[in-house]
Amino acid sequence: MLSQRLSNRKVLVDVLALLFGIGAWVGVNGIYVQLPLLVNTAPEGWSLPAHMVMIVQFANLGPILYTLYVKYLACTRDHYIIYGLLGAGALSIYILAFMYKNTTTIFGGEHSTALLGLMLVSSFVGCTSSVLFMPYMRNYREIYLVSYLVGEGLSGFLPSVVALIQGVGGNPECVNNTKSGSEIKFETRYPDPRFSSQSFFLFLGTLLSFSFISFIALNKSKVARGERVKLPASTETLPTDMNAPPSYKTTAGWTMSRQTYFSLLTMMAVVCFLGNGILPSIQSYSCLPYGNVAYHLTVTLASMAGPLAMCSGFFFKNPKISSLSSLMTLVLILSSLVFYLAIKSPTPPLQNSWQGKFLVVVLWILVSGFIGFIKMGVTTLFRPDPGRGLYYTGVATQVGSLVGAITTFTLVNYTKIFQSYSPCDALMGH
Repeated sequence: MLSQRLSNRKVLVDVLALLFGIGAWVGVNGIYVQLPLLVNTAPEGWSLPAHMVMIVQFANLGPILYTLYVKYLACTRDHYIIYGLLGAGALSIYILAFMYKNTTTIFGGEHSTALLGLMLVSSFVGCTSSVLFMPYMRNYREIYLVSYLVGEGLSGFLPSVVALIQGVGGNPECVNNTKSGSEIKFETRYPDPRFSSQSFFLFLGTLLSFSFISFIALNKSKVARGERVKLPASTETLPTDMNAPPSYKTTAGWTMSRQTYFSLLTMMAVVCFLGNGILPSIQSYSCLPYGNVAYHLTVTLASMAGPLAMCSGFFFKNPKISSLSSLMTLVLILSSLVFYLAIKSPTPPLQNSWQGKFLVVVLWILVSGFIGFIKMGVTTLFRPDPGRGLYYTGVATQVGSLVGAITTFTLVNYTKIFQSYSPCDALMGH
């Protein structure tokens, strides 16, 4: 089966599509896997993930502007927009490498304005990719969509591998910082990683630069242009055409029941509500009480699990809807367990045992992997749609993510449901 999949295709176009896909979310994912280091020094502390998730949702302005652009302008040049997005994304990460520690006082509180502001630029790339990058691949043969999606998965996998090598230096220590004749004081000290966040961000910027160059080659090289689809004008439309027929029943021979069509879109919205909104915002509260190493392993390994699950789409071309529904049930159960651990912070079950650390890491790996597989499955089922299926998939992704982000941002910052933990708390209580 694998040899058949690899036949009748241009490997160079696969590589270009893969590198193009890496550029979609590598900036956001790369910043995210640095959280075990950033939360130690950022003024937002443990609530930094919730702020970052909200920043990503603000970037949903990108898809909105793109939709208006397509609707009201007769002449659209998607590749020019993609050039601008990838170029701006690469530049923002390079700048971030030198400014991520800069803070500003706003409304009496100190905030990581440089980090969050430059992340907003990278987020524009990721959010807009859902309704622009992936549908743009419809211009090429179907076999290259999987290559793009694998690349999009690697945008989380590659930064995670590098972050895993980087490490966090170990768990924090509580050090007596008392000066002679003064009140006893303790200070939390964090070991240094193998290399700095600055070096890591420079690596991310280089990845985005490669993605930018690859997209140029995808549009300009003769090999890639020869793999484009010749769409019959009478039956098919480009994915960005707002006048396309309803997707669940088309004249091009692709059909899907109305119930299945909307249930799949709902499934995509729910997994993004959890995977892009709820769970990332509370990850620090569910993991950090088990130690900095457990948090680091959770962030990096869970970030790998999703992409690896999405890569399985290369082998499972037509996933069963019943299987996706079963996995959706497991995702809801596992997400509830994660939420329970976050609520129990700063003293969750099995906190000071290796079983607790093992539990939280495995729990996050499973939920991230299942969410990644469901995303791949829904996208694959909509791929043959000659109408607006992929476009609506992108819309469902962003709507679910936005609702989830607003929900947890409110809970984290304006309620006392989630409490942070410090190794010095117990000592200072005596």
